[in-house]
Amino acid sequence: MAMLWNLSAGQRIVVVVLALVVVPSVVAAQQSPVYVGATFNAVTQTHSEAEPMGGTVPGGSAVFGVQVSRRVAIEFEPSFGGKYSWEYTYRPSPTSIADVVATRRDSFYSLQVRTRVGVLEPVAGVSYVHGRISRHATVAGTTYFDDSRTDQGLAAVLGLDAAVKVASHVHFVPTFRALARARENSADDPLGEQTRPGRFVFRYGAGVGVTF
Repeated sequence: MAMLWNLSAGQRIVVVVLALVVVPSVVAAQQSPVYVGATFNAVTQTHSEAEPMGGTVPGGSAVFGVQVSRRVAIEFEPSFGGKYSWEYTYRPSPTSIADVVATRRDSFYSLQVRTRVGVLEPVAGVSYVHGRISRHATVAGTTYFDDSRTDQGLAAVLGLDAAVKVASHVHFVPTFRALARARENSADDPLGEQTRPGRFVFRYGAGVGVTF
């Protein structure tokens, strides 16, 4: 995982997708009706000048699934990422300068369907997005204002996993997710505007899955 951090976001995505495609034939879908898993991820949030929150942070996820047929499973996947932040200054008066730190931390709670296509396991579903956003401003080291709240939204989820069997009931699982947020209107909302992320989130990493 450490080597991934030395690559650009686009290069990291390509590396993970290629790793999933070339997983050898020892890959196998879960045979038990119940399985759980956990992964360590890098989470890349897109952004632009108009969408100041973004970048790549470490994260983690868990999965709880039930096999409903030989090739189809239904699962719940919560995932969590680190905090995004940026800083700016402005003059609230001609004689003072305010230093502002804006932050955002998102959690994703996904309900999804997993299928098996050869050695690969595509995933698709929908995610409830819960964000914590805030601004903290100081003038000459003294608090000028504090804004904070939570916000909610939805995102579509597409992903690709594989499960490399390393022991009975234990799999090594490389994983990739792409999430597309629903568009949000934050007009006349300074806190929302200054903590707005881009529409797309990419999550890639590896973990362990256990069947029962």
